[in-house]
Amino acid sequence: MAVPLLRSRFGLLIAVLALAAAAGGVWYALVRPASQPSDPGRESVETQPDPRVAFPTPYRNVRPEVRYVGDAACAGCHAEIDRSFHHHPMGRSAEFVARAAPIERFDAKANNPAVAQGFELRVERDKDRVRHVMAAKGQSAAPPYVVSADVAIGSGTRGRSYLTVAGGAVWQTPVSWFSHEQKWDISPGFQLPDGARREVGADCLFCHVDRVEPVPRSANRYREPLFPHQPSIGCERCHGPGELHVAEQLAGTAVDGPDTSIVNPKHLPAELRLAVCEQCHLQGVARVVRPGRELFDYRPGLPLEQFVTVFVRHPDLADYHRSVGQVEQMKVSKCFTASGGKLDCTSCHDPHARPEPPAADAFYRAKCLACHDSHGCSLPAAERRAKNDSCIACHMPRAPSSNIAHTAVTDHRVLRVPDRGRPTGRALPQGTAPVAPFPTGPHGPPEHDLDRDLGVALARLARQPPPDLRPARAALGSAGERLLADAVKTWPGDVTAWVELAALRTEAAGSGRSADRQGALEAAEKAAALDPDSEFTLGALADAAYEAGRFDLSARAAGRLIELNPTAIPPRIMRAKARLRRQDWAGAEADCRAALAIQPQSVTAWVGLAEALRRQGDPFGAQAATETAAGLTQDPREKEWILRRSGR
Repeated sequence: MAVPLLRSRFGLLIAVLALAAAAGGVWYALVRPASQPSDPGRESVETQPDPRVAFPTPYRNVRPEVRYVGDAACAGCHAEIDRSFHHHPMGRSAEFVARAAPIERFDAKANNPAVAQGFELRVERDKDRVRHVMAAKGQSAAPPYVVSADVAIGSGTRGRSYLTVAGGAVWQTPVSWFSHEQKWDISPGFQLPDGARREVGADCLFCHVDRVEPVPRSANRYREPLFPHQPSIGCERCHGPGELHVAEQLAGTAVDGPDTSIVNPKHLPAELRLAVCEQCHLQGVARVVRPGRELFDYRPGLPLEQFVTVFVRHPDLADYHRSVGQVEQMKVSKCFTASGGKLDCTSCHDPHARPEPPAADAFYRAKCLACHDSHGCSLPAAERRAKNDSCIACHMPRAPSSNIAHTAVTDHRVLRVPDRGRPTGRALPQGTAPVAPFPTGPHGPPEHDLDRDLGVALARLARQPPPDLRPARAALGSAGERLLADAVKTWPGDVTAWVELAALRTEAAGSGRSADRQGALEAAEKAAALDPDSEFTLGALADAAYEAGRFDLSARAAGRLIELNPTAIPPRIMRAKARLRRQDWAGAEADCRAALAIQPQSVTAWVGLAEALRRQGDPFGAQAATETAAGLTQDPREKEWILRRSGR
C-alpha cells in the first residue's frame, strides 16, 4: 500500500501506516497535514523531562549524578568475567596504537602502499609509532599529507581504522586495515584529496569507545584525557555507571532481592533489554538525537527511543547486507517474530565471552537446538559434515558488506533459504516515503515530536543522500524543510532544528534547487543568536551568509570557528573564499596557506591560493599553485576547470 509523500507542491502530509506487523512493530510513513499550530503551553524542547530522572525504574544507577568508574573498578570482584570480556571484540573495540595488539602487516604484500583515487597511501611504523602518509601519484608539487595514527578503532575481527588527535580535536585518517583480506586500503567513504581527513564526532565514537566527554557544542573536540577510564567499550556500556554499586559493595551493604545499584540486563523487560544492544547495533540510515539529550546520556535500563530516533529505509528498499544492521535483520526473522519477545541478541550471544573459532559451530548449533531440537536438518549427513554441522553456515551465511569494502556480514534474518541478493533499486510508487522511524519500544516520543526528528533526518539525507535515495533528494529536502519550519514554530529555541533548516536551505540554494538564500540566512542567524559559540551554528551561519552574499558576516563566523577549532580546515577555506569576494587578497592567501599547512593536498586551498596570488600581482606563484592543484585531481573536468582559471 503506497501513501503519498506530497499531495501538492506546498503540502507535506504526515500519517501513520502499519506496514509490517510481522516485522515486530509499526512503520511510519511521511504523510499527514503539515500545518500544525504552535502550542504555547507545551514544554520547551530543551526542558523535556530527563529520562534518567523521570523514567520509572528500580535501578538507581541510571540517574545522571551516578558516575562511571571504568573496568578496573569491576575487575576486583569479577576477575574472570573481566578477563573473558577483554578477549571479546567489544572489549577490544579501541586502543592507543602504541598499546594495541599488533594485527597489521607493513610489508608490500599487505598492499602497502595502497593506491586509491590517484593517491598513494603508505603506512610507516617506527617501534610503537605509526604514521599514515598520503601522496599524489600525479604531477603535483604538493607535499605529502602526514599524520600520526594515535588511536586504533576496531577489534581487528574485521579490521581497524585510525584516529589522529590534534589540539583536542579528533580526525580519522584516510587509510584502514582490512583483516579479512590482510591488506591496507582507503578508509570507507573517503573522497580524496579534500576529504583526506574526517572529523570524528561523538556519534561516531559512541559505539567504538568506552566513553568520551565532548566539549559542549563542538563538532569533534573532547576534554582531556580523551578516554577518562579506558579506550575500549567496558562493563558499564551494558550495566550502566558503576559508582553506586562499587561504593555499596565496598561498604558491605546488604542486598535483599535484586541489586538495584547496578543494571542487570537479564532482569529488564524485553524492550529495555534489547535497547542495550540497539544503542550500537541499530544504525539505520539516520540517527537523530532527541532534543535536549546527548548520546552519552543514555543509560542501560532506559528506553533508547527517549534519547535517539533511528530511521531506516522503506521495507522495499531495505538492504540487509549492510554492516551494523543486526537488529534490523533480527527483527524481521521468524525466530524473533514467533518468540513473543523471548528471543533477543543474548539468546545466542554471550556478551562476556566469545567462543573460540574451533568451538564456534558447536556453540551456535546448541543455541539453535535449544528451540529447534524436534526438527532435524534436511541436509544429507555427508553435506552437514562438510559444513561442520553448522546451522549458521546455511541459515545465517556471511556475505560481502554492501557498504564497507573488504568485509563480510552475518545475515541475522535466519532465513530458511539463504538470500544473497541486494535491493533491486526499483522505484517506489510515486510519493511513497523512502525512510521511516524504526519501531523500538512503547516509550517513544509523541507523534509531533517525532515529526521534528524526521525533519532533521530528511534534511541530512537530502544534503548527503546514499546512492539509492539520490533520486528522491528533492522530495526529501522539501519534506524536511516543511517539517523543520513547523518544528521551530512550536519550539523556537530548538537550535538543532534551526541549524538543519539553515543547512538544508543553503545547500538547496547552492545547488540551484531553491533560491531561498535569505530564508537560509535568517534560519542560521536564529541558530547563532540562540547559541553563538556552537561550532554547528557558526558553520551554518558562515555557509548561509556566503551564499546570501554577506561575505563580511561569513568571514566573521568562520573566524570564530577557527578560534574554537584551529586544526579544522573547512572554516579556513570558507574564510578564504569570503575574503576573496571582499577583495582581501592577503587575508585569503594567509588562510589558504594555513589550510595547506594542515592538509597540503587540498585542491580547494591550492585553487584559492592561486587566485589570491594572481590578484596580488604574482603570476608565477599563481601558475605554480594552479598546476599543483590540477595535479591533485583525477577528474578531467575539474582539472580543465582549474587550468582554465589560470588562462591555460
